[in-house]
Amino acid sequence: MIKRGKDDVEQVYIETLGGKGKMYITQLMGKDAALPDVDGFPDDFDSSLHFLHELILEPGTQIGEHTHEGSEEIYFMVEGTGEMTVDGKLVKMKAGDAVLTKNNSTHSFVVTSDEPVKLFVVEAGV
Repeated sequence: MIKRGKDDVEQVYIETLGGKGKMYITQLMGKDAALPDVDGFPDDFDSSLHFLHELILEPGTQIGEHTHEGSEEIYFMVEGTGEMTVDGKLVKMKAGDAVLTKNNSTHSFVVTSDEPVKLFVVEAGV
């Protein structure tokens, strides 16, 4: 068993993948290979899971359009509101919503609320 919480892991400021604004990541489990400067736990999973992390995005923040090859991601909205575009289709998100981005999909995200957005993101290989 592995138990890890926010008190055990540093919250780190990261760039927004070609977007703009401020984004903070807490790498709770696993390791995001796309973020080599963020410490992680690459030996956590015995499955195709890559990571679980919490993202905090300040108002006005945008994650630029990008594509993941060889993986799928689930974005689960905990706080705030935003708009996610996946393969050209725009969806509005609020607390309690989840979006799955499939292998090779192109996606981006924009914070639309006046408060920070909190998202949990899970990625798995295909």
